[in-house]
Amino acid sequence: MPVAVHTIDFRGRAGAIFICISLAVVLYVIGFATVAWSIRGSDHTGLWEACRCGKQGNDEDWFRATQAMITMGLIGVCLSFILVCIYMCVHSVSKNTTLIALTIICFLSVLCCLIGLGIFGSKVKDDVNWSFALTCIAGIFTLFGGILSILQMRTSGVQL
Repeated sequence: MPVAVHTIDFRGRAGAIFICISLAVVLYVIGFATVAWSIRGSDHTGLWEACRCGKQGNDEDWFRATQAMITMGLIGVCLSFILVCIYMCVHSVSKNTTLIALTIICFLSVLCCLIGLGIFGSKVKDDVNWSFALTCIAGIFTLFGGILSILQMRTSGVQL
């Protein structure tokens, strides 16, 4: 069995993974926490708070499913950030295991994000706004991070 050799450089592929995941965390947290997922007139709706005239809150099942999936995606993106930091900075752990875990968590995060965005977008349709868009962009950065992780695995000779 060949030995995996990891080239870790902030200016190389590992740095690109770090930048993608870092941007994803920042954008995801901003999108997650703000109240501009949907804007209809003067009503602003976020995942956790709404600024409305009249009816308050959204207890529909599709909305709770969106909250759950987007929250799982956020947890995954944060775990991915921790894993990429471990991969790049902690040399006493297995780089192979860390890179495999990073890749899996990235793609699971993207899946959760995609499901949550799909549910919300299918119900709200034309009223989605910038918080929704930031979360979508964060999912794209996470996907790029996962793809770059696969390329890093192949370059390093990591065997599954």
